[in-house]
Amino acid sequence: MNGPRDIPPAAHAQPPSALVLPADLLQALRAFAPEPVDAAVVLGSGLGGFADTVSIEAVVDASELPGYPVSTIEGHRGRLLLGRAGERRLLLFQGRAHGYEGYSVAETALPARIAAALGARALLLTNAAGGLDPSFEAGDLMLVTDVLVLTAAQRMGLDLQRMGSGLQRGDTGSQDATGLASPLPRPLFDEAQLAAARAAARESTVRLREGVYGYCSGPTYETRAEIAYYRLAGAQAVGMSTAPEVLAAVRLGLPSLAISCITNISRTVRQVVSHEEVTTVAAQASERLERLLHALIRRV
Repeated sequence: MNGPRDIPPAAHAQPPSALVLPADLLQALRAFAPEPVDAAVVLGSGLGGFADTVSIEAVVDASELPGYPVSTIEGHRGRLLLGRAGERRLLLFQGRAHGYEGYSVAETALPARIAAALGARALLLTNAAGGLDPSFEAGDLMLVTDVLVLTAAQRMGLDLQRMGSGLQRGDTGSQDATGLASPLPRPLFDEAQLAAARAAARESTVRLREGVYGYCSGPTYETRAEIAYYRLAGAQAVGMSTAPEVLAAVRLGLPSLAISCITNISRTVRQVVSHEEVTTVAAQASERLERLLHALIRRV
């Protein structure tokens, strides 16, 4: 049974020029998805199994799309899928590219750019993250209520200004005629979107933590000093993705939500965290995440 559409529809602004997709990529995407989609879902490390719970109609490898960044990380298959969940038409990103793989902010923000170009009303992001809140447990799901950028703030802030203004490296000036080089609006997630996620959690009987997602550059996991600093700054979880997509979605007027799977608890004592551990815990939490996503998609 389909529930109410709790997430307000996207009010797509004229996109900043640096967020407009290259013509050859847009042509390939429209050939792949000729009909508008209702929602786009990005499946993070170890969370790609959600694709098995929907009816898949078409699949394309990222390597077949012109200029699309191909992930080199285990647990990120690098595919785009078209599918249906009930009456909702979905675009799934099975894996994502990261800045530490050598990709620009604009490239790591491609899911948001593509979702907007294909008419999505909402962008749902998932990721694997380290838990900073002492009350969290490995396997918890956390609704991201805000994003904190520290480690990559200087470079990322400069790139985001270029994304907003259309400036290229080496250009001068503060903004183009669209006036979109102004600071990003706050909050990044409005209360209607967050309320929809909470309602979906109640419907699916999934415990949903809440907190701030701290973005770090990677690929190494956080040092003990960084963990202490992120906690002091107010973050409840930390990870290496999601922030570029969220910030691009805001620029594009595309409503977004992000769910973190807490795959390990970051401590300020000596510890070793492996990518295998992260993907294993994410897989164990996947059934609860799938229930939550389906309940949330019904509200799109």
